[in-house]
Amino acid sequence: MTPTELPLVWIVDDDDDDQYFLQYAFKQALPHIKTRVLTDGLELITALEQETILPKLVLLDLNMPRKDGFEALQELRSIPDYQHLPVVVLTTSNRQEDKSKALQLGADDFMTKAAIQKEILQMIKQLAVDWQLNE
Repeated sequence: MTPTELPLVWIVDDDDDDQYFLQYAFKQALPHIKTRVLTDGLELITALEQETILPKLVLLDLNMPRKDGFEALQELRSIPDYQHLPVVVLTTSNRQEDKSKALQLGADDFMTKAAIQKEILQMIKQLAVDWQLNE
């Protein structure tokens, strides 16, 4: 598998620590996965429009500046090319209202961020199974 054929996972999150811990967990659990970090929904939409290879999975935070996760999700699902792009909302929120809204807007799943690295690693391994990132 060449580097351009590696499965891509985009992490859309404005928190530097969360970006670091998620990327570190991917390197530990799934070293064959290439990750890309984007800081908000506006950057996500812009990057998608510029790329020819779509990510295999987008991990989308809710609370971000400029364009939050809800707004980005709503826009993604309104664009035919991105309607089936797998998006998992990954946020610190554990509010049922946020989960319901995210799923209603078209998120494929909703997960609350783990607090310790061991749990983050386990969460990444579960994402790999759920979204067939090992293929």
